[in-house]
Amino acid sequence: MIVQMKKITVIVQSKDMDATLKALADAGALHIEHQKTPASENIAILDEKFRSLSRAIEVLPDLDKAKEAHRRPENLVREILDLVDKKEVLTEGIKNIKKNIEPWKDWGDFDPEVIYELEEKNVWVRLCKLGKKDLRNVPDGVIVEELFKKGNIFYCALVSKKEIALPFDLIRLPEQGLEDMKANLARETKRLEEISDALTDLSKYRDALFSYRKTLSSIIEFNKIAEGRGDFEKLSYLRGYCPSDKVKKLEKVADSEKWGFIVEDPSENDNVPTLIKNPRWIEIIRPVFQMINTIPGYREVDISLWFLLFFSVFFGMLVGDAGYGLVFFIANLICHIKFGKKLKNHAIFFLTYVLSLCAVVWGVLTGTFFGQAWLPTIVEPVLPLLRQNANVQALCFFIGAVHLSIAHLWKFIRKMPSIKAFSEAGWICMLWLAYFIAKTLILGEVFPEAAKWLLIIGPALVILCTNPSRNLFKTVSSGMGGFLLNVVNSFTDVVSYIRLFAVGAATVAVADAFNQLASGIGDGVLAAFLTAFVLLFGHTLNILLGAMAILVHGVRLNVLEFSSHLNMEWSGTEYKPFKSGSFKA
Repeated sequence: MIVQMKKITVIVQSKDMDATLKALADAGALHIEHQKTPASENIAILDEKFRSLSRAIEVLPDLDKAKEAHRRPENLVREILDLVDKKEVLTEGIKNIKKNIEPWKDWGDFDPEVIYELEEKNVWVRLCKLGKKDLRNVPDGVIVEELFKKGNIFYCALVSKKEIALPFDLIRLPEQGLEDMKANLARETKRLEEISDALTDLSKYRDALFSYRKTLSSIIEFNKIAEGRGDFEKLSYLRGYCPSDKVKKLEKVADSEKWGFIVEDPSENDNVPTLIKNPRWIEIIRPVFQMINTIPGYREVDISLWFLLFFSVFFGMLVGDAGYGLVFFIANLICHIKFGKKLKNHAIFFLTYVLSLCAVVWGVLTGTFFGQAWLPTIVEPVLPLLRQNANVQALCFFIGAVHLSIAHLWKFIRKMPSIKAFSEAGWICMLWLAYFIAKTLILGEVFPEAAKWLLIIGPALVILCTNPSRNLFKTVSSGMGGFLLNVVNSFTDVVSYIRLFAVGAATVAVADAFNQLASGIGDGVLAAFLTAFVLLFGHTLNILLGAMAILVHGVRLNVLEFSSHLNMEWSGTEYKPFKSGSFKA
């Protein structure tokens, strides 16, 4: 659920602002909102330090060789970035040397200086590329020495005792001989390796730099809040938002610090941050929201519970294989054991356990274990009905109607006791009408006689209750407009849940295809290895495709279809209280 917030204003004498910020940071409850754009020379310097530090951390290899830094972080960052700059220059230089070597590899080694010295002795040497026709047009007094040939092109040295104008394009001499270029390449490559080794050695300070970045971030936050405060003569004020259950804590601090302290309810125009608190079993879905970087607005709703329930169902149907579910479960268990101690929040592991078990359950219900066709006839699905495509498609439409109806029922409850709430009841009727129409048009079932009442009740409630007024014409025209705009979406949204069937069926089909391919390879040791490779590759690919389908389809049905029927915009700002650890540089 979304926690109720209070708008807080703290008023102090300007000279006491630093002490006030430290006290607020220790309290760790106020999400502070800037009253003006925080800008100063000090903040600009700190921001530049932070960017340099972040760049230094990014270029260091992550080799798990943590060591406490006994050197000033600024000096470490300077050294790292200096090495990175040298590395970039060397890399570009090596690239140019290789580019220069490439066209001269076939010419062999020679010293360009010798050719220039020969000119002083009236011996002119020129290099060029000649075709057969060009060879016949060589001026008198010029000796042609063919060095090598590529296709119909002759690479030649032209020698004369005086400078003669040649009717050919001459090749410009390199600045160095081939062996000198190769020696230069080896020398620069060695320097590059030394720099890479130095950066690898400095990677032992990576964790220390991470810690310094966290401290620097706190310093920047402190300074930005100080610069972003509001001022009035000799007074300054800070404004922000606090969970209602923490207001008393701030009031006690305000009393002890002698602050002016104002508590208000946020207005409609305030950009109130969102804090979501749920039972631990629902909180396991939070990593998904963090991954897709979405948070509801303060005045929207928290769909965590419904997201978790339906996302789990979607996962089971999209993966659709008990074998794959076990693979996910075992892989997650191994990762949990190996990396669990390094993470404070284990929600992602528990979520994966739940999702894996859903895939196992669906696989057991449908009799799917690394495919279906290869299983002996004795292995039967617990629910044979789910082996029939029409039944699964009908189930998908049913899940869609239920899922979207929950959204409108939620809106109905929130709008009560207004008569506008009954427009949501009308949309629920339209969703179930769409369900029966989908079954009739797509599955060929008979349209129920009783469902015809939905075609009367649904539009009537939507049109008359969307924007009711004393003027019947305005009521009908306004309601009719909204109805016509959204009625088609209601049908298409219900039908869109058929993707659960399509992707699940594709997963089974791909598994069966690879199983059949592997079974036809033959006998023998080599065939056994090839069979194992095909099975491993095929099922690994299928598992990866299933994981992608979860992100594309499982998330979409919740974040787009379900949320759009709730009119959610996901416009929230995360609640981030100003906490201790922040101090002024």
